Amino acid sequence: MNASSDFSSRQTIGRFAPSSTGPLHFGSLVCALLSYIMAKREQGKWLVRIEDVDRERCKDKYADSILRTLEAHGLLWDGEVVYQSKRSEIYRAYLAKFEAKEYLYGCNCSRKAIKSRADHYDQYCRTRNIPLTEHALRFKNPGDIQSFADLFLGQATIQNYLTYEDPVLKRADGISAYHLAVVADDIEQSITQVVRGMDLLSVTPLHIQLYKALSHVQPSYAHFPLAVHSAGVKYAKQAFSTPIDNNMFLQNLHACLEFIGIHHTRIPKTTASPELLSWSIDNWHPDLLPKHAEIIVSEANGIYSVMKP
Repeated sequence: MNASSDFSSRQTIGRFAPSSTGPLHFGSLVCALLSYIMAKREQGKWLVRIEDVDRERCKDKYADSILRTLEAHGLLWDGEVVYQSKRSEIYRAYLAKFEAKEYLYGCNCSRKAIKSRADHYDQYCRTRNIPLTEHALRFKNPGDIQSFADLFLGQATIQNYLTYEDPVLKRADGISAYHLAVVADDIEQSITQVVRGMDLLSVTPLHIQLYKALSHVQPSYAHFPLAVHSAGVKYAKQAFSTPIDNNMFLQNLHACLEFIGIHHTRIPKTTASPELLSWSIDNWHPDLLPKHAEIIVSEANGIYSVMKP
């Protein structure tokens, strides 16, 4: 396993890590393109990881569909694709690290029991000495990280229950939770740069806390506006957003570039995605990204129109 190191002296390594619960939608394509550009403008690597640790919700057909969509848009990754479903031993090893540092405790609270006591988990089992086997495992969150430097937002301060709550790292059914898997994977893949939507901004202090507990240097974080159908209704697989049409790859890339701040009159009229991506790497800058939490994107017959914020 990779030892702690100073990311400032290393090659930039970004990643795109979609869950395979459905095909890519517009918001996911924006994330893929932006993370690709951010890595490549630093002459770095761009990796792809399929987050399919929850095998009940994730399907292999969607993982294949996601990869075909990336290829159709010229977003070609470096190295092999990593699948979380094949990394259970790594997650167990990271749980052992947290246990050795006395950051883990067992919890047998049901969701109903938690809801009857509070709006969120209240550390009820922290001192109950519940065995770590056959129960959910929670992280003893020190809760002393509320702010961090964001590449897009500047200094971001988050103060909500997620900052202080003790999250589940492994479910009672043995499935590794998102918080454990994403941090373990980013460490193992030497990720130095995480580009993701504003919907994950609130969990970033917790992820930094997990890095700190492991005595590992955190990656840089960059959170971009969410693509929404209307105010508060984001593009998402759960919202049955229209899947990306691979046959319209140029129109899709144009819409994504407008979304991240490049005016449509500046986008070259090439018909080749490699040329367009190369131009984007050379001409896009983080200062162009709109400073909004959400951007409305309309869709009709597979054509996306970005509304001016």
